[in-house]
Amino acid sequence: MFEYPLPVLAVDAERILIETKGRSEGYLTVKNSGGQTLSGRIVSRARSLAFTPSEFAGNETRIKYVFDPGPSDGWKPGDVLETFAIISSNGGERKIPVTIRLTQMALATQEGPCIVNLSEFYEYAQTSAANAKKLFVESDFYMFLLSAGYPFMEAYEILHTDFNRERALDSFFILSGFKPKTEMHIPIKRLRFAIKHGETEPIQGSFIVQKTDSGYYETPLTKLTRAPWLKLSVERLISSDFNEANATIVKFAIDPARVPGAYERERVALGQEPNKDDSNVVEIIARRQKPLAFKLDREAYRFEDKGTVEVINNTGEDLIVEPFCQEPYVKFAAKQYIVEERSGIPFEIRLGAFMAAQVVFRKIPYLKTTIELKAYWKKSAVKRNVPLTVGKW
Repeated sequence: MFEYPLPVLAVDAERILIETKGRSEGYLTVKNSGGQTLSGRIVSRARSLAFTPSEFAGNETRIKYVFDPGPSDGWKPGDVLETFAIISSNGGERKIPVTIRLTQMALATQEGPCIVNLSEFYEYAQTSAANAKKLFVESDFYMFLLSAGYPFMEAYEILHTDFNRERALDSFFILSGFKPKTEMHIPIKRLRFAIKHGETEPIQGSFIVQKTDSGYYETPLTKLTRAPWLKLSVERLISSDFNEANATIVKFAIDPARVPGAYERERVALGQEPNKDDSNVVEIIARRQKPLAFKLDREAYRFEDKGTVEVINNTGEDLIVEPFCQEPYVKFAAKQYIVEERSGIPFEIRLGAFMAAQVVFRKIPYLKTTIELKAYWKKSAVKRNVPLTVGKW
């Protein structure tokens, strides 16, 4: 026989914490994670704490709780009560621990609501940072910490004299255990740049720096080998440099005229030195391109085959390339080729009858020769030899 599943009580609150100087309210939600319809009631065991509605029926009910101590309830500043609320239903029973702490002092804010504990002050600082900085150094805040029994009063006395209030407030929240220390890292670890032949204009680049949260942070940017060819747009990063996503972009320029060799690199660190995992370091590489490069499209060719000499032109001008091979079995279709930036010069390998007979008769496994290349642009000229191997593969 089929049976409908029974209701199962679920509550979205593990405990209720109330810290207030007077009236306070909040919400919890009672849900049914089983079948049928959940119904029951919630009872307060705490003085001046009431739940509305106190009885419920449905699969999801939002219940408001209000703590409102009256003069006859006997509450006085500094009182703390540990108790619980009981939820009984057709889907089970739950006891919700309740902590009520009546604070001795509350902080008034410009927006109206009062702050009665450090948790509320931390939340206030996230939405009203400028006002929280002002409140942090007022005498009322000092008295508020004393009344709450704040354990690090000596540290606070040092922090509230810091003219950089953003830094002081962030350090206060770290000390109080509300947030971890803000860190920064560089997501992309290596950047490569090619310097074209004859290039003189600065090469622009950038890298991203990411913060772990919106907390305060400042750090110098350090070129670890002090390379003169790399110029950073800023020497120090501070919190105001970062956007809402806690990221910023550091721009830099590479001066080709000051790059001394064909390959140079510099490492830039957030701070004075690298972390153990190099998370705060980016490596910037500058490589000079050769004006010309020639290479074959394969390492070796058959006795009857076709191939290409690849020409890479970094001169910025059109080239005239003349290929030549002294061996008659390597044939080019033309004596000259015009190459702009990159091109391939085709050739064909075709043994004549006599040469083919010599290879068979002498059992020659392969032949070696050289392709000679001459390149001309303006008043310059270069010569290159490219080794060529052909055989019976």
